[in-house]
This record gives sequence, structure tokens and C-alpha cells, in this order.
Amino acid sequence: MRSFKFVVLLLIALGVLVGCAAPTAAPTSAPPTKAPAPTTAPVAQPTTAPAVKPTDAPKPAASTKITVWYPLPTTGPLQEAMNALVKKFNAAGKGVEVEMVLTGNYGDNFTKILAAATANNLPDAAMVELLQIPQLANSNQLLALDDLSKEADFNFSDLAPALLGNSYFNNKLYAIPWQRSTTMMFYNRDMFKAAGLDPDKPPLTWDEAKAATQKLLAKDPNVVPMTGAIASDWAFEAQLLSFNGALLAKDGKSATYNSPEGIAAVTVWRDMSKDKLLSIRGSGDFGAVVNDFIAGKNAMVMQSIFSRATIEQQAKFDWDVAAVPGGSAGPVLNAGGGNFVIFGKTAPEKQKAAWTFMKWMTSPENTAEYSIKSGYLPVRTSALNAPAMVDYGKQSPKTVKAMNLALKYGKSRAVSSVFEKAINQFLNPALQDILLGTADPKTALDAAAKKSTDALQ
Repeated sequence: MRSFKFVVLLLIALGVLVGCAAPTAAPTSAPPTKAPAPTTAPVAQPTTAPAVKPTDAPKPAASTKITVWYPLPTTGPLQEAMNALVKKFNAAGKGVEVEMVLTGNYGDNFTKILAAATANNLPDAAMVELLQIPQLANSNQLLALDDLSKEADFNFSDLAPALLGNSYFNNKLYAIPWQRSTTMMFYNRDMFKAAGLDPDKPPLTWDEAKAATQKLLAKDPNVVPMTGAIASDWAFEAQLLSFNGALLAKDGKSATYNSPEGIAAVTVWRDMSKDKLLSIRGSGDFGAVVNDFIAGKNAMVMQSIFSRATIEQQAKFDWDVAAVPGGSAGPVLNAGGGNFVIFGKTAPEKQKAAWTFMKWMTSPENTAEYSIKSGYLPVRTSALNAPAMVDYGKQSPKTVKAMNLALKYGKSRAVSSVFEKAINQFLNPALQDILLGTADPKTALDAAAKKSTDALQ
């Protein structure tokens, strides 16, 4: 019971951040086919029930077919977990047949959604990253879910309040949380021991990280001491918050990521990269980073908490989880992840079918199953009491540890209806230039922040 209390606290703390259908009536039994008469017994007589003509038999209702687009940062266990649930749903007799279309990572997915909106060719529903919800809602692409969410069988009050913050825009509900996560660090305990490091004391500050990576590199010049897909706004925002900075001013009208705190935050990474203590990867390299860690090429990786499931299944060495090192404000684990939405221009019957699918997917037992298999957080508090989740917590103590870390260090993201246009468009290229060593941190961030501020006006 104690393990469930802390996870409930996790879902609250992150708030400072985010059956079968009723069977048809069976037909009346038709008379059995007359068997050949035995030589010594009389022929069996048919029952007195009236015969049922083939045309009288009830016909199964046609399923409403819907298309749902979804992104994944990696495939493997994540895609397998999603496919398993969708297969189960399609077999559940809900009168809905779902075609799930994997569109790439979150960025690929959003680009395709915007293009489809322009061409008036959107799918019926989709999963989108939480920062993309305001833009889609602001352009009238999404169906408001307020009325649907009040249905008694949905049990809206059971959704983790902490995960609903990014589901609203202008006081309307437009999204239901699904695969939600925080940043996390994974490290190779065997490599720590070999380098003379205490595997029970991973680095919590960047000074400690520098010292640890130097020892790891000295022990094995072929190992990558630390790496991560960190040349992106998600990882940088966590780093910025750990240095007491912020992406945007409180009124959301100007960019502040070029502050002294922002420059210090990115300079730490650039300097470690120059010294070959840190390998910088792009946001599209999540899968490669995990695979390299599993292969024993990297000692420490900065990733999403969802990577725990893949590492747990495939790593052949002693590994562990830790907070990503931080600056003066301590470690920060940035919250992110996907949410289900329904598109406003799809036909009403398909909107209803999409809602049926979303209700089923986010039921306690199904969100628990996806959490276990994928590594993401469950979206309902009652899912923590699901038998499968209780048993899994006993078998996987590192899951408990990861959730405790998210509880302790989790923070929310900045939100803007023009985040992609005003922030990512300018910030991400600047980060890549800085971390690749082709641009000065202050010069690049100043130029990007000016463009961001102009776009926010």
C-alpha cells in the first residue's frame, strides 16, 4: 500500500508541471438436421420450436471505422504495447474498428497534422504532444470534450488532476492524457564500479557529473561517459529551470531563454561536449541513445522515463535510474508527453466512435497495462490499484524508484498557443549550433530570443 501512496503523490505533484457491448439476442434454435435412421432405433423427432429462416437471423451491426494518428519517440516495446491494446479493443465488440497509424516522432506527427489540416484531410482522432494542443484548439481544429467527459461511465474525476493541466485551452477541455512522462537519467552501475565510482551515488550536479565522466573516460577511452538527445527545447527547458531560468516571461509575451541563466545552462553542455565528456544527440535520436546504452557503449544517458521499459527488458548489465544532474536550483525532470484529441470536422458518428475508443483506452486496467509495458505514467489514480500494477511494482523496484524521482524533481512546461512557431522554430536551431560548437551561446540565444519575442507579440 505504501508504494501506491507515493505514486498518487507523484501524479498530484506533477500538477505543478501536467467489456463488451450488450450482446444481441440469440436466434431461436433451428431444427437439427435429420440424422440417418439407425437399424434398431426409431428416428429422432424434431423439436416443436418453429424453424428460423436465414433471413430472420439478426445481423451484426456494422462497425464504425476510424483512423487515429499517433507518434512515438521510439518503436519496439512502445509500439508493441500500443498495438496490443488496439487489437484488444477491436476484438471487444464495441462497434468501432480502429486503424492506428504511426506517423513518426512528435515533431513528424505534428507536421503531418498541420499539412492534413491545410488539405482538409485530417484523420478522425490523434495523439499529440501537450504543447501542440493550444495551437490546434486556437485554429478550431479540435472538438471540445467537456460534455463527453461528463458521461458517467467515463469517470472524469478519476483522471489524475496533475496530468490535465495541458488539456485545456481558453477554459475548454480539448484533450485526454495518455502517454505522459518526465526526463530521467539511466546509468551503468558496472561501469561506475569499474571506474571507482559509487554506483549508489550518481551525480546530482554538473560539477559532480564532470568529475564522474572524467573518471569513466580515463578508465575506458572507448566509452561515451554521458549522452542524450538533448539538442531540443524539452531537455533544454529542464536544464534552464535547474539554473533558475525560464523560457518565457510570466505574461507569455517575451522570450527569456537568453538570460544569464540560459547562457550558463547551455554552456555547461557545450563545454563538456568539447572535452568529450558528453555526446550531444538530436531529438530524433531517442531510440539510438537507448540502443547504445543497452549495447554498453554509454555509461550515462539522459532520456525519458519511458525508456525504462526497454532497458529493463534488454539490458544485460546492472543498471539504475537517477535524476538528470542540475544547476543551482538542483535537478529538474521536465514533464511532457502525449494526449488524445478528436478533430472537430470529422463526422459526428466518427467523433462518437473516437470517444468510445478513448474511454476504453484510458480505463484503469488499460492505462495500467500500457504503463507497465511502455514505462509511461498511468493516467488514472485508480490504475495504481489494478492487480497487474500492484504485482508489477513488487517485481520492478526500479519503476518505484523512477516514480519517486519524478515526484521529487518534476516540473511543468511553459505553454503557449504559438509555442512551435514562436519558440521551437528559433530555439532549437540555436541550441544545435551552440552544442555542435559552431555558434557562441550568448550570440545565438540573443538572436533566437529576439525572433521569438517578435513572434509572440
